[in-house]
Amino acid sequence: MTKLPKIVFAIATILTIATLITWQATGGDSYTKFQVVEQVERKLDPDDPLAGTGFYEDDKVTETIKRDEFRLGLIPTPNGLLDKNAISVATIVVPVWVFAIVFWWFMRRRE
Repeated sequence: MTKLPKIVFAIATILTIATLITWQATGGDSYTKFQVVEQVERKLDPDDPLAGTGFYEDDKVTETIKRDEFRLGLIPTPNGLLDKNAISVATIVVPVWVFAIVFWWFMRRRE
């Protein structure tokens, strides 16, 4: 293998590692998200009329909140072809490796 395909494979490897690090740093989710929906526990309001009747277990109430937060996913969740949720580990890494393999194949055929 000549020097140029080795450089292309090294760049593809570095981009893959950087993408996987970004995936883990943003939460390691399966799907790409731009808005996170979570259930959080909050303290029981003492003025709540149901609190005195024992309606809530363990004096905790869960609340669903939405936060604008980017999480890179392993696979995309697009609604259309040019949707922002099409960004994912797969859509970044696969084209890079396809290019690297095709480039290596063409360089091998030229030799």
